[in-house]
Amino acid sequence: MQTDIVSSQRQKVLRRIILLGTPLILGVLELGHPLLDRVNPIKMLAPISMWWIVLHLLLIPLFALMGYAIFILIRDINSPSAILCRYATVIYISFAIGYDALVGLTSGVLASNASSLTNAQQSILLEAMHQFYISPAITVSGYILVISGIVSICAAAWALYHAGVPLIPVIVLLGTVLTAYSHALPFGPLGSACFFVAALWIELVWRKSPSGEKHGMGNDGATHKDEVLTGNVVSGEQA
Repeated sequence: MQTDIVSSQRQKVLRRIILLGTPLILGVLELGHPLLDRVNPIKMLAPISMWWIVLHLLLIPLFALMGYAIFILIRDINSPSAILCRYATVIYISFAIGYDALVGLTSGVLASNASSLTNAQQSILLEAMHQFYISPAITVSGYILVISGIVSICAAAWALYHAGVPLIPVIVLLGTVLTAYSHALPFGPLGSACFFVAALWIELVWRKSPSGEKHGMGNDGATHKDEVLTGNVVSGEQA
């Protein structure tokens, strides 16, 4: 029984690290993510190409963890809006990772190699990048990314509100849709900050309140009571 309690505590700590640490780290990194200049990306990215590449490599696992953080935020909720949120989140994160790799990494790699090219070759590369940015696959992927992100966050907010979460953190959570539009400055850091503040409020304030426990959303109390009850039942059977 003691081992189960320790394991439960470790899971709680890990859950909170992902829930709160992911948007915090993501928001800090996004402070160094300027909006991509699609008119002349080579000129913009050439001085920061190495940072741009490293940044977008780091964003890939962070996007995946962010999706998991959304799942953690609405855990124990099985309403239709929560189910919709989970499906939308899978689509959102899948396209966020794909779009980051296609547009972000590709732009950085091309710009980093452009310095060794002649002016004529750079002009050809620039035109190729312009065609790449407006290609139907990239355009449609961008729309799916934005729409699924908005649906994911709005459905999560609706599910949490109907589970008893106060209106203020729900409204703050809605600010996360900014990251669905763009993870670049200023939208990305603002959206990540909104998610962090809302998750902090819900996880450390509301879930521990009588209202949170009433809706079966408490963390520590419910787990501990279940473990004690299980231990009492086992002891009674052995007696």
